[in-house]
Amino acid sequence: MIYQFGSFHLDSEMFELRKNNKPVAMEPQVFNLLLYLIHNRDRIASRDDLIAAVWQGRAVSDTTLSSGIFALRRAVGDSGETQNVIRTVQRRGFRFVAEIKCDFDATVRLSGEAFDGSSEPDPTVIKIPKSMTQPVAKKNTATVMPTLVVLPFKIASAGLDDYFCDGLTEDVIANLTHFRELRVIASASSFHFKKRDVALPEIAAKLGAGYIVDGSVRREGDRLRVAVQLIEAASGVSLWADRYDRRLEDVFSVQDAITRMIVASLGVKMQDTALTHALQKSPSEWDAYDCLLRARRYTATLNEDMHAEARDLLEKAIALDPNYAEAHALLANVYLAEHRFEANPRPKPIERALAMALRATQLDPQSAYARCWLAIVHFFQKDIGKFEAEAQRALDLNPNDPEILAEVGHYMSFLGRFDLGTELSDRAKKLNPLHPGWYHFSSALLHLHHRRYDEVLVDVQRISMPEFYWTHLLNAAAFGHLDRKEAAVSLAMMRKVKPSITTEAEIRKWNVGTQDCAHMIEGLRKAGHA
Repeated sequence: MIYQFGSFHLDSEMFELRKNNKPVAMEPQVFNLLLYLIHNRDRIASRDDLIAAVWQGRAVSDTTLSSGIFALRRAVGDSGETQNVIRTVQRRGFRFVAEIKCDFDATVRLSGEAFDGSSEPDPTVIKIPKSMTQPVAKKNTATVMPTLVVLPFKIASAGLDDYFCDGLTEDVIANLTHFRELRVIASASSFHFKKRDVALPEIAAKLGAGYIVDGSVRREGDRLRVAVQLIEAASGVSLWADRYDRRLEDVFSVQDAITRMIVASLGVKMQDTALTHALQKSPSEWDAYDCLLRARRYTATLNEDMHAEARDLLEKAIALDPNYAEAHALLANVYLAEHRFEANPRPKPIERALAMALRATQLDPQSAYARCWLAIVHFFQKDIGKFEAEAQRALDLNPNDPEILAEVGHYMSFLGRFDLGTELSDRAKKLNPLHPGWYHFSSALLHLHHRRYDEVLVDVQRISMPEFYWTHLLNAAAFGHLDRKEAAVSLAMMRKVKPSITTEAEIRKWNVGTQDCAHMIEGLRKAGHA
């Protein structure tokens, strides 16, 4: 649908605003603000309405919302003084007030009154689906993500005050919002229930949350203990619980360290919980989020038999929800696997992966996962400058996602930047103690570089991916340098898993430095590889 106001045309299908037929640059969230205000122009849209519709209920400060409104006014040539397009209604919200037209004959008025055909249609009347005129609109009905409320952490002993507990709660909420597959209730709402004078299921129901994070803080001498648990609201079952002990030296450092651990554990656990629910559904019930979760099983194992299924699931997810940034980012991963691992290859995998990654970052510029996979596409394009820039953006956007830390660490190690690569991978392991085996690739590459071959063999055991040919390649190289008979067995396994492998081309594809590449090839030669 195309809406016209003044010299502007907004195309809701093409996600584009034009002025005098020239595109107007806008961030996706600013565009969504404008579209929501147009769809709801018959009423005042409150702050909560805008946060629910545009930020999907994530914790958003007043400054963020004000910045969005300011950017919107600047894009449409409005100002806080004239307010010819967006009017601020003090203490109530915002309303779109410009005269607007559509490019088709209207049949339904904003109030829902049908046009009876007795007179010419009013071009200023817009045909709007009823669902778009409700007080709270969802970004997309096809994608239903878990909603989480973090209740204020309780003081469980003397020697503490609200300052620390409230600050810890705020930090946990703010950092959880960086996980784009979670909807996190804003602190302004969760702090209403600080006294716990309402039962937890009732709190969740009032806030529309499916999961509750409940925690307490206790001080014992110079030590601090934080206990936290994740509760499923519907059943009251505790899905996960942990506690964190720290010596109370620098209160802010302790708060930061505990926040990182809690947030990473919650992010991983929520993904696992959501996948469990998705696996219980029949195909007819899958929404876009279910498809994404099921597709993730491939990225955890790199089992080639699961690759085609993951690709189909993600293409279905995008068909269900064309604006789902995380699905585009994960599809970039899966498309790139056609080049990285030659899994079910189709033409131009890098080009398709790049298109998906770029689209993901356009849909959600703040998605760390999208930035991470745009970085990795650049890695395999051998544009290392762009890889490093996008990798840093990903880390800045979410420094507490162990998967992103491990991915970036992984590729930094292939480049020979072992200090940074292993540092990031080690942080990932600490944040996710039950991490997948591939987190150990950085260590294996580091140890091979330093000629510590026995440690390479231990790392490969920890990786524990017998269906992935790189594990056998590393084993064969290490055994070859050690002049051990197991080298021939590893070579045979490598050829069995990947019959078409050309080892030097494979190693160079992963941007391994010249000296390390030569060292690997020499180990394979000693193992008996021609």
